[in-house]
Amino acid sequence: MKKVILFILVTSITQTFAQTARRLDSLFQVLDTSRTFNGNVLVAENKHVIYNRSVGYADLNTKKKHTINSAFQIGSVSKTITALAILQLVEQHKIRLDDQLKNYFKEIPYPDLTVYHLLTHTSGLPDKEELFFPLIDKNAGLKVDNQDIIPALQNYNKSLAFTPGSQWRYNNIGYALLALLVEKVSGQPFNDYIMKHIFFAAGMKNSYLLGNRATDSNRVTGYLIRHHYLGDMESIENNTKVRRWSYNLRALYGPTNVISTTGDLMKFAQALDGGKLLSKALLDKAWTACNLNDGTAAAPGGEFGPSSYGLGWYLPTTNLGKMAMHTGREPGFFTFFWHDISRHKTIILLDNAESNGFGKACKETLNAVYGQTYFKPEQKGKQSLFLPYIKLLVKEGPDAAASFYNRLKTDTLRYFTDERELNELGLELLADHHETAALEALKLGTLLYPQSWNTYDSYGKALLQAGRKVDAIEMYRKSVVMFPGNLPGKAILTQLTNEK
Repeated sequence: MKKVILFILVTSITQTFAQTARRLDSLFQVLDTSRTFNGNVLVAENKHVIYNRSVGYADLNTKKKHTINSAFQIGSVSKTITALAILQLVEQHKIRLDDQLKNYFKEIPYPDLTVYHLLTHTSGLPDKEELFFPLIDKNAGLKVDNQDIIPALQNYNKSLAFTPGSQWRYNNIGYALLALLVEKVSGQPFNDYIMKHIFFAAGMKNSYLLGNRATDSNRVTGYLIRHHYLGDMESIENNTKVRRWSYNLRALYGPTNVISTTGDLMKFAQALDGGKLLSKALLDKAWTACNLNDGTAAAPGGEFGPSSYGLGWYLPTTNLGKMAMHTGREPGFFTFFWHDISRHKTIILLDNAESNGFGKACKETLNAVYGQTYFKPEQKGKQSLFLPYIKLLVKEGPDAAASFYNRLKTDTLRYFTDERELNELGLELLADHHETAALEALKLGTLLYPQSWNTYDSYGKALLQAGRKVDAIEMYRKSVVMFPGNLPGKAILTQLTNEK
């Protein structure tokens, strides 16, 4: 009888996996045909690979296609690895989460900062752009690495953006400092530490820190769409718009710069679940929402819905059980890493072309895996309305573009509209000095999405660049009233009002 029950159970699970795989195959066939995803996807549950597919090219110039062994820059998903390294040292009683950073780095100018503040993005530190872009603008050949951070903070001569622990604001510099802390406490270079204590321990043979492997035939090239409204692509090495990230800041490690594969990231998740990398007590702590000084949970939100933040992980608010996830973005690369803690299910998508359809691919993958509408599939099988609108705006002007948009805006069966896409296209026009077109596009954003603080912030930027200072002040004021956490917008508004 027990054998019969076991047979029925195994058969049921196998059929469920097969149904999921068919849904995913249907989805990625569409994404492949439409060229809205370029990379690898893997879905696994309880050590069983449910779906594993490669789409598109690892190298466009040589037409080399992706394989399941393609190795990608995983961007900020690297933070989960840095956080794990810190927690391993906590487990060994070499670090305490409430340790002040000055105990390890006496030169750091902010005595109240703790390890916990860095892990939870509640430090108030300036981020890498604010800290280093002024230096890079003076010296285009400058290459920044982690050793430059503390001297730069000493010369920063500004207070923290807020009292540590009082607010949540995503911060890369904090994770670069955590990598330095791992080196200080362990006595090993960061790459050596994570190779031995994380990658080797988890069986991740294809993972390493950028710059620490002479050759890797599986490593893919990162691409950017030069102009989304034209659809042309180029390697990140040739794109001047992202040079400060792809060249000047490329040597920073801790917040980014791990190279990995979908298969290795699956092993990472399985090693966490299996207790190979960290005790259950500390892992549970990492996957528990951090609280601010006032006792409320940090609530960063984001493209994938409401969430809180733990120790190196976003914690999505869902009706599906306990989840942990992180995304990553570097010039030319997108990463999505989702771990269903209660079901031991892992979903990984890696893309090396910053594909327009990446967010859609992630959401639709979740829908397919869970067999329900976790995210509203509003874009499935539809075309973007904003992309052809922007093309007309550039080629034929505002009247032709407006006529096109008004004629098709109610055709929701064939077209979708997306706030983020319109905003990014508008800012791209602005960067390409299409000021009139940018103003039209970003103004449309404020009209279509009046509850979004970001639309006013972006329109304010365009107005300011066009010399319309009074109008820009009005937009920035709306933005910061709607979202007081818009600190860059507040700084610009203060500067503009003081100039009056």
